[in-house]
Amino acid sequence: LSNVIGNDYSILLYDLSRPYPQLVSSLPSTIVINDDDLNNLIKKAISSKDNIINESLYIKQNKALSASCMLIYQSDVLLGMLCILFDDMRYKNICQQILQLCNTSASSELTQPTKKHGLTKYKKNDSHTSVMHTELVARDAAIQALQTYGVCASRLTSDERLEIIKKLDKGGIFLLKGAVKDVATVLECSSASIYRYLSQIRIDSISIFS
Repeated sequence: LSNVIGNDYSILLYDLSRPYPQLVSSLPSTIVINDDDLNNLIKKAISSKDNIINESLYIKQNKALSASCMLIYQSDVLLGMLCILFDDMRYKNICQQILQLCNTSASSELTQPTKKHGLTKYKKNDSHTSVMHTELVARDAAIQALQTYGVCASRLTSDERLEIIKKLDKGGIFLLKGAVKDVATVLECSSASIYRYLSQIRIDSISIFS
């Protein structure tokens, strides 16, 4: 399986028939999921309808990976879990290189943003190229903000999630079309929750100046 899907993917097989999860095989062997994240993945997979989940994980050096995990049963006995991790960094780099080839001014605005309040600030651009890639901009900005907390989105408190949304709002991310949905996906909450947080931010801002 590892030879078929290529180097952008890592495969981990866990034995769950023992009192504690045991890693049976890992390709490449350098990839490790910490115990807290592993237990969280197992619990979510057990509670899911199909025993299959898709999550975002952060391993060493705050590297973000997409994880697809499937539980393995024999009859009703839980035996193990197969995890396939995907690193999309190479594809992000290719995307930015294509932007530079297609439209230098548009790509420079996305790849060389300004810094404000410790967060990358993106300007809204009405060009066709920028509209096509607003999903990538909003998603990356949300992941960047999430990484400062060093935990996966499911472990954020309400106050931490509010602080992330406040930083994204200051950076102008929610001026982008579809940004609410993209940020909600990264932070593992509903779009309605994002709008409630934004309303709270607006109310708090009015209270400060009144």
